[in-house]
Amino acid sequence: MKSAALAFALFAAAGVAQAQEPLHVWSVETPKDAEAALRFGLPDTDDQPIAFTCVRGSGQVKVSADIAKRLGVERVGETWVDKAGVRAPWPMSVALASEGAALTLRGVGHPNDITDGTLVLAEFSTRAPLAAAFRKTGAISLSAAGDSVKPPPAPKGAVRKFLGACK
Repeated sequence: MKSAALAFALFAAAGVAQAQEPLHVWSVETPKDAEAALRFGLPDTDDQPIAFTCVRGSGQVKVSADIAKRLGVERVGETWVDKAGVRAPWPMSVALASEGAALTLRGVGHPNDITDGTLVLAEFSTRAPLAAAFRKTGAISLSAAGDSVKPPPAPKGAVRKFLGACK
């Protein structure tokens, strides 16, 4: 009986601790006089595993994602180098996917001193089938350097609002 009560107390304490952890959420901003943004992260922080920005009406979307894989292995002066000795930013293929649509882009990786990972940057057109699939489903994932970022689906209204500002 005591072990069951102890197990319940530990389970309940774990649930309370888990419930109090901050949650990543999607947010959208479409100001008339600045870049539009759709971000998945902790509110009011720089903790954003994936973010999309665009200049209004440009037809181009910039994506940035923080992958856990650290490409920079050594700092030479102010610049990080990878294991081959190549200075940052590192060219890389960036794959984006959204329910039935996929796109492989040229991108770059930068060291992220805050997370000890790599900040991946790429850009795609609002006319790409990927953008239409993202608008329809809210689901998107990014893969680069053997690592992935797969946030939960964004609210479809937020995606439509963001992509509408980018067109």
